[in-house]
Amino acid sequence: MNSPNTSQADTCLYHGGPIQTADVPPLDPGIYSLTPDEAKFFKAVTGIDDDENLRAHILLTQEKAYKVAPYPCIYCFTFVRMGITKLPVYQGIIAMGCERPNAIFLDLGSCFCVDSRRAAFDGFPAHNIISSDIKEGESPALHSCEPDT
Repeated sequence: MNSPNTSQADTCLYHGGPIQTADVPPLDPGIYSLTPDEAKFFKAVTGIDDDENLRAHILLTQEKAYKVAPYPCIYCFTFVRMGITKLPVYQGIIAMGCERPNAIFLDLGSCFCVDSRRAAFDGFPAHNIISSDIKEGESPALHSCEPDT
């Protein structure tokens, strides 16, 4: 519930409940980092080869998305970690996509679609990948990680 000193514009939904935007911590670019594998992937999908330009691009993407959805995964750069690649079954998932023509890769809660993009990058047929997130209206800001979206 809004206090008398706040408006709807000062409130956003966070995990199903309203929070005051004043309660959302400001972004900290100092926690940005990429592993060599993450840097290689993002350079390939963005076409940005320079480390500083890539950093600036990811920070700008984070800033835009955080305004729409101030989620911890955006604040902490979890969206660049491609957690799916660390699962023991990941290579099997990629192999299944290559071996079975009707295999579907379903990515729910995809935010930036990084896991889906990585699966396609690693060989899962892109036409068999479905990605979705919580709110359709967030898509333009959240999917701006690569220039082709």
